[in-house]
Amino acid sequence: MLPFTQDVSAFYATIYGGIVVGILFDIYRSLRHNFKIVRTLSLFFDTLFWLIVTMLTFITINAVENFDLRYYHIVALFIGFFIYYGTISKFILTGLNKVIYFITNLIKKTVHYIVDILSNLYYVIIYSVHLLFDIIFYIPNMFLATRKFVKRKSVGRLKKKKRV
Repeated sequence: MLPFTQDVSAFYATIYGGIVVGILFDIYRSLRHNFKIVRTLSLFFDTLFWLIVTMLTFITINAVENFDLRYYHIVALFIGFFIYYGTISKFILTGLNKVIYFITNLIKKTVHYIVDILSNLYYVIIYSVHLLFDIIFYIPNMFLATRKFVKRKSVGRLKKKKRV
């Protein structure tokens, strides 16, 4: 049999486990609120959440009592959860939502800027290649066409002068 002080310390440790479960619950709620895929696949994510909570509960009980499960462990988990949920849950949830919003906004803006830079780079490359082709093909053709035009005009003037 364990002394009373060890029972009390195990009770408090299990209360901390309930607080951690509350924090995980708020993380899950904020992810569900901010991401459509979590809402769409809610059955999968609910199952995943409860598996994680179950593993955390067993890890907490193992660390505290070496799997000597007693009724007050369940009571302490609920007490810890309700203490957390009743006191600071709304502040943590608001903070998590703001952090997720900031990170998703930062990622969206970063991707947007990268796409804009690549788009502008694409046009710079295309216009540079276009200018290069103009320099190589169009400008010499203009000079040749102008030379032929001038030659025709000068030949036409010479014929007019010979007639006169």
